[in-house]
Amino acid sequence: MEKKTLRQELRQLSREVLTAPMREAGSRSIVAQLSTHPLWIEARRVALYSALPDEPSLQALFEGTSDKELFLPRVLDGETMAFYPFVGSHALEQSGSFGIWEPKLEEAEPVDPQKLDLIIIPALAYDASGYRLGRGKGYYDRYLARTRARRLGVSFGLLHPDHLPTDPWDLPMDHVYYPLH
Repeated sequence: MEKKTLRQELRQLSREVLTAPMREAGSRSIVAQLSTHPLWIEARRVALYSALPDEPSLQALFEGTSDKELFLPRVLDGETMAFYPFVGSHALEQSGSFGIWEPKLEEAEPVDPQKLDLIIIPALAYDASGYRLGRGKGYYDRYLARTRARRLGVSFGLLHPDHLPTDPWDLPMDHVYYPLH
């Protein structure tokens, strides 16, 4: 099946299946699992994300982490994504890129991709080898090509395919987390 068709099916499935309580419980489960992973524990500079409705929320990591430098992505020119320091909710604005909360550009400079230790990456689905089905814009693909940071994937796991269609530039995750039931 093509990526475009899979994306459409997963977005539809998300709208039909994921209730607000399921999202909250799933997000809590994923955050609890992430916070005990050795890559999270050892990392000093961690790139997170602001969640869309069909992505696990990492808000508890923003609020409960004081021993790490946290970074959030911002889409700059429609093609490029950079990660900026998370200094608090006051330094975020709702952007045109998917309407998510992103760092204000005037607040700080982006982190050098080579200085990140860990990136936590959302996806519509992951396959058994850790390859992801993203939203199709390629932001993470282009960013991951510029960093050596380890990769932890998160998803609500509405679909668990053995294999997803991949492209030569796709990189697998080091580990993927789904909600525990």
